[in-house]
Amino acid sequence: MRKYLAFLLLGILTLVGAGFAFLGASQSSSAAPLGKAVTNTLKASNFTEDLVERTPQGTEQASLVFQSPDRLGGWLISGKRKTYLYIIGNAEYIAITRSVSAPAPTTFYRQQSQGAVAVDPAHTYLPYYNKGPSTRNGSVTTVTLSQGGQTETLTYTVTGNYVSDFKAKVTGGSIDLTISNVGSSAPVALPKGYKITKTVPTQG
Repeated sequence: MRKYLAFLLLGILTLVGAGFAFLGASQSSSAAPLGKAVTNTLKASNFTEDLVERTPQGTEQASLVFQSPDRLGGWLISGKRKTYLYIIGNAEYIAITRSVSAPAPTTFYRQQSQGAVAVDPAHTYLPYYNKGPSTRNGSVTTVTLSQGGQTETLTYTVTGNYVSDFKAKVTGGSIDLTISNVGSSAPVALPKGYKITKTVPTQG
């Protein structure tokens, strides 16, 4: 799974180390405190994620649904290749189409999974909210991480009781993760009539 989700896990948040201070800010809006919003989001029964990552190598995107406790499903686009994936319990199912416009596949390669939480973007990024000094302006909190002469800016937007948007900016790259349909996303399930293949999907 990690090679297919590589662009989600490029280490753009590897600046985090020990010793960062978290500077709390006073509430100035009706939105929930950021820590509570992060907890509410990650503990929700399900949510939809739209992610865009920009690097010098290009722009890649994903549309996923996380369903608690152990399901993740959707697709990723890198260049002209669209990868469909599902994680259900300890198994992951991967299928690659050679064209972004091709119909969704029904044949998948199954292998052991690290688990949905391990590769889910929201579970990967949101916990960094208290790893550095922060400032708050209304429903938007900005966290700054600095280490080894590098600085990264994380921006969290809270809508109601949940995090609705996360952005990370560092020299040479950025991440924009939008979270929606909290508690009302479609169930994560393999397509009706799916088949399992023993042939490892290529990336051609």
